[in-house]
Amino acid sequence: MKAASCSTTDSVGVQPDSTAFPESFQLPLIALDIGTKRIGVAVCDRLALTCRGVACLHRKDTGWPQQLMKIIREYGSRGIVAGLPKNMDGTQGAQADDARAAVARLAKVTDMPIAFQDERLSTWTAKERLFAQGLSEKKVKEKLDQTAAAVILEDFIAAHPQLKR
Repeated sequence: MKAASCSTTDSVGVQPDSTAFPESFQLPLIALDIGTKRIGVAVCDRLALTCRGVACLHRKDTGWPQQLMKIIREYGSRGIVAGLPKNMDGTQGAQADDARAAVARLAKVTDMPIAFQDERLSTWTAKERLFAQGLSEKKVKEKLDQTAAAVILEDFIAAHPQLKR
């Protein structure tokens, strides 16, 4: 089954509807599925052939940016892709504002390039993948955020083939 996806990108310093690609982006990348309670984290390999979820951070933990920086060092990531939750009509609401605030907080502890990726349908796609693997409802819930981050990263890489050069 082919999963549906929507893909638009904008870098942190660019207007919200921009599709600008940060020139300084290099592989490997790390992606974030930023929710109100948790942040799913995924990475890709140096050739961007595979993306996989690696962690789930808790937003209430004030040290989450430092925890993320540890993961970034561990995997050698050179750019950050943050999911931007848009409404199905493409507009942005409170969840998008919250994601932008989380990224602004992250930008205070790193000078790595950061770009937003439209994350519409990423959680749905992740849930479908996990259930297709035969996982229980409990296991799906445990892996959902990091798998959604992997979907966001896959969408970003697909939208930017110049990364693979």
